[in-house]
Formats: sequence, structure tokens, C-alpha cells
Amino acid sequence: MTATEPLWGPAALQAGLRAAGYTTWQQGDFTVFEYTIEAGPRAAQTVRIGLQPPPDFPTTPPGGPHVSPRLGHPHGAVHPSGLGTEWEYWSRPAADWAADRSVRGYLRHLRTLFAQLSQGAAA
Repeated sequence: MTATEPLWGPAALQAGLRAAGYTTWQQGDFTVFEYTIEAGPRAAQTVRIGLQPPPDFPTTPPGGPHVSPRLGHPHGAVHPSGLGTEWEYWSRPAADWAADRSVRGYLRHLRTLFAQLSQGAAA
């Protein structure tokens, strides 16, 4: 692949996250990174995010985030994660993906999800 060819799939997600200042690592099929919550009652708390990018990313967004530690989400749709017992999967598709198919757009989605959390105990 040359520098002029566009990136797709996991490579595109990893490159976008690195460009946004995140250090990523692979955990199976997941791209994982530390994320500091920016807004809401849990602002400044650091969590790990796991994303499973589809092969055609950025055309299709990753599914909802896998989050560790387990925090629960007030809107429900929280499920076990394949990343382990300390993780949970939030079934929360990226809103407005067609308007901004980028890592920046997905990070905005995360910011919105975490702003919705309550201060309460973990799930």
C-alpha cells in the first residue's frame, strides 16, 4: 500500500485514532484505547474502549463500544462483551454516521454516550 492509497477497516480506524492523539492496541479483532470521559458526571474518568471495525470502515461504523470498567448505561441495551468479564457492550449505533463517516464523528458519538451516564455505581 502506498501513502496515497486510502486506508480501510481496522487500519483506517487505528490511523484516525492515532491522529486524534490516542494510543491503540489490538485485542483480538478489537481496536482498544484509553478514553478520558469529557462531559457529564463522570468527566475526567478514564475507561478503555474496544471497537470492532468492519472491513469497510469508514463506510460502515463500528458497532457500539465495548467499555471497561463496566459502567452501565441509563438507556439500557448493555450486554456481555467478548473482551472479558470486566467489559460490557453498549448496543448504541453511531447516530448521524452518514453526515460524518470519520473517527472524529465516532468520538463525538462516544462523547454523547458518556455524557448521558449517571454518577451512580457501576453496573
